[in-house]
Amino acid sequence: MDLYDELPHSELLSDPEFTQLLQSTRHNQLTVVDFITLNTRELARVSQRSITEINKFRNLILKEFEDQYNELTQPKPIRILDSTDSTETYRQGNGQDGCSPVCFTTGDVTIDESLGGGIFLGNITEIFGESSTGKSQLLMQLCLSVQLPKSMGGLESKCVYITTEGDLPTTRLEGILDARPELKKHGVSQHNIFTVSCNDLITQEHILNVQLPVLLEQNESKIKLIIIDSISHHMRVELQTNSIKASRNNRYYVEQMAERLLHIADKHSLAIVVANQVSDKPMAEKQTRYHQTIMDYEYQLGWVVGWKDSTILYRQKSVELPNDNNINRNHESILSDDEDSILIETELNKVATTNNSKAVQPSRQLVLNDNLDVDTLNSRYTNVDRKQNSTSYLIKKKPYKKKIDTRVPNLGLSWANHVSTRILLRKTYMASPMIKRGDLKYYDGTDTSKFWQARRTLKVVFSSFCKPGEVAFIISKKGIESVGD
Repeated sequence: MDLYDELPHSELLSDPEFTQLLQSTRHNQLTVVDFITLNTRELARVSQRSITEINKFRNLILKEFEDQYNELTQPKPIRILDSTDSTETYRQGNGQDGCSPVCFTTGDVTIDESLGGGIFLGNITEIFGESSTGKSQLLMQLCLSVQLPKSMGGLESKCVYITTEGDLPTTRLEGILDARPELKKHGVSQHNIFTVSCNDLITQEHILNVQLPVLLEQNESKIKLIIIDSISHHMRVELQTNSIKASRNNRYYVEQMAERLLHIADKHSLAIVVANQVSDKPMAEKQTRYHQTIMDYEYQLGWVVGWKDSTILYRQKSVELPNDNNINRNHESILSDDEDSILIETELNKVATTNNSKAVQPSRQLVLNDNLDVDTLNSRYTNVDRKQNSTSYLIKKKPYKKKIDTRVPNLGLSWANHVSTRILLRKTYMASPMIKRGDLKYYDGTDTSKFWQARRTLKVVFSSFCKPGEVAFIISKKGIESVGD
């Protein structure tokens, strides 16, 4: 019987009175749903147990389900911290009577403001994005900031850092501590970080289900942050997706994992922050067009994963069924113009037309790709042609458009339903200050990466504690630091 999956804390699991009944249900493949829905005589026949025993066991299961429902649906006390006391106080409230959930600082005031105060306890916060966008950098900063005193926005607590893609980069952590002497001054140290690495999904399950609960019991109220970097690394490799049944089982697996994490966060009043990887969501083919409604998940997807407004509208229009109004309509006009690419090409043409001896000829049409690194961006242009009779390059009449967003966080809606705050880290490229100032005519080099400048942004996609927003940031020796646009 799947009683442990449905009611993992059920006293019936260890009740000697029902040991033989449980063994019989496992042998005959009876489930909890069967005990609730089938009649008593049918259950007695299949399990070969007495009707009296079946009735008693079923009544106890129904009572435990009722108790569980009442516990989950009753208003829960909101935990708040008294700034003058190191202990937590509990008040019954809805956030409108002066009570507010507990949070701690990210280490940056502007980012804290965009998140509604910081990282909140009792919830799951997800940080997702492509490789090299700064996810691990932010996670490392959080495991230090949670140790700060309450007067500085911290919780004077310890942290658990679970890695799935290698060991904890302790050298980088030490570098942040060296660059910020105020952290060491207030007792922030790597000694307050519990870390463990898991190399496969089985190990990850054992850590989350066995080792982590034991560690939290041994360090009651001392640990206020659990970091998992990253949550989907092993699942995307090891979980089977070759059938509808496998996909359904995967959704159930993800939901159970998320429920356990939320239970840990609520029971121990701590924050769970996870990094998540991304996958590609390609455009739908023309033959798969259908009529979308606002209740369709595909219609709402863009807002759930942080796509640009122009991408959301473009993708919605691209799957519309053709009619007399839109059969020949060109939806390309919906997409945002790539102003940085246009500006760079304009400056290149100015140089080419004013000084033929140093004409710069782009080798092909310029389209800014948010996912390319600088080396790839360099290949968009040829080197400076110093021939006297080189021809100038004319600006194309068709404007450049920004790339359509296709990246979505892994684990799908089953996981997103359990996330309280979703943060997108993004790295794009924009025109460099040299281009914006119009100083390209003074540049005599051949390195076209000088035309571009990386721009990193932290976007709050959705949150229970704040409105969506975006903050630009840089990665420095001190960690993640917000900057002005």
